[in-house]
Amino acid sequence: MIERISRIIAAILALVMVALFLITPPALVSDSGEEAAMLPPCDVDEGLPFIDDDEVTCYWGMSEDVVELVKAVDSVDVTVDISWEKDGVWVGVARASEASKCTLREGYYECPQGGVDLLAGGPSSDGGFSWAASSGDVRFVVGGDDSQQMQQFDVTWDYEATLPGSGNIWFLAFGIIALIYAVLGPKRIIEWVTDAFLTFS
Repeated sequence: MIERISRIIAAILALVMVALFLITPPALVSDSGEEAAMLPPCDVDEGLPFIDDDEVTCYWGMSEDVVELVKAVDSVDVTVDISWEKDGVWVGVARASEASKCTLREGYYECPQGGVDLLAGGPSSDGGFSWAASSGDVRFVVGGDDSQQMQQFDVTWDYEATLPGSGNIWFLAFGIIALIYAVLGPKRIIEWVTDAFLTFS
């Protein structure tokens, strides 16, 4: 009686484990939101009148706020999706230490164009990008069309943390073990193990 009940439980457990292996792992944590991004204006040094030799210097903007990603981030798969609708602008992600290459202004860092190393996103991103995040401190960077006006635009973000894909292998492994137990029962498994041990000993 007890053996029969244990085999039924093992069969149910096997089905659950295999199902967990087959389906997309559920998100452990997820969130979304919208933030306002600021693109710094270009500086214009006026040259000689009527010659049109003004010197224009444009910048990238870096957030003053730091996003702290703890070491635990490396234990799960964290995907951050960032998108925006405004044309002629872009968003990127950089290590917070890259701010040392920039000048602190009121509420943001002013960075030379091309002077910051980006982890994801940047001029080649077209309206959005996905970033597989890792631990460390990061800041967001914006850039775009050269303009003498400060440009503001909305950036939508969302992130999702899931178990690593390789972790699903354990669901399959435990499911197979439980299925073998349910089909064969403990007596036949013991006999197989004993025969195998005697054969190789």
